[in-house]
Amino acid sequence: MSRYFIGVVFAACLALSPAFAINGGVAGPSDLAAQTVFIVSTRGSYCSGAVIARDLVITAAHCVQPSASYAVTIQDGGTSRVVQVSRIMLHPLYDPRQFETRKPSPDLAILKLSEPFPTRYQAAKLAVDAVLPNPGTTYVLAGFGFAVDGDERTLGKLRSVILPAVGTTGGIMVRLSAGKGSSRGACTGDSGGPAFRDGVLTAVIGWIDTPAGRNCGSVTGATLVALQLDWITSTAQALGANIRD
Repeated sequence: MSRYFIGVVFAACLALSPAFAINGGVAGPSDLAAQTVFIVSTRGSYCSGAVIARDLVITAAHCVQPSASYAVTIQDGGTSRVVQVSRIMLHPLYDPRQFETRKPSPDLAILKLSEPFPTRYQAAKLAVDAVLPNPGTTYVLAGFGFAVDGDERTLGKLRSVILPAVGTTGGIMVRLSAGKGSSRGACTGDSGGPAFRDGVLTAVIGWIDTPAGRNCGSVTGATLVALQLDWITSTAQALGANIRD
């Protein structure tokens, strides 16, 4: 996750900022590992993403909007290697000033890799129900960010956590939280990571609320996939993949 971003205050002592990683979670199971990837860049930033086709990844637009070269770290034959991103498609309605304007926009981007994923990876099934979730609906979040706030030794390992919905934002995002005082949620490196509901990719992590001096938040915001499905499928098709098959 980029350090360049400065959040704006939305509530007393809290700021919304690009979501950084999974805090208070557990090691990601094999099914999530097959659908979730770690994104790095030449500007020293890091995010997560979800596999949606043999050579496509969906992530948060703010992760890849700044000018840089981006790549995905994958596991192949028991070793890690880096695959370059060859094309980046930002959602046309994404506004990089959304945290300043306090008007949420579809924080989504699709990345085309320079080569297909190894066979161990599988495309996530995309949500199609374009309805805002009810409070209490549970999601499984996954990401490669910090497992412990500020501890770089915990970066780059897939973690997951279960969080309930506590509301929505702007009619396009779900807010997720384990409740006041809980340490479970997203922190540095989780932006762009998937939020699954019943095994289906339902949202893409976009922001967290951050208490002063912290990198992990108590509330996570994620862009709902089904509401942007037409753009996702048409963009994937333009990049050579039919993800509705």
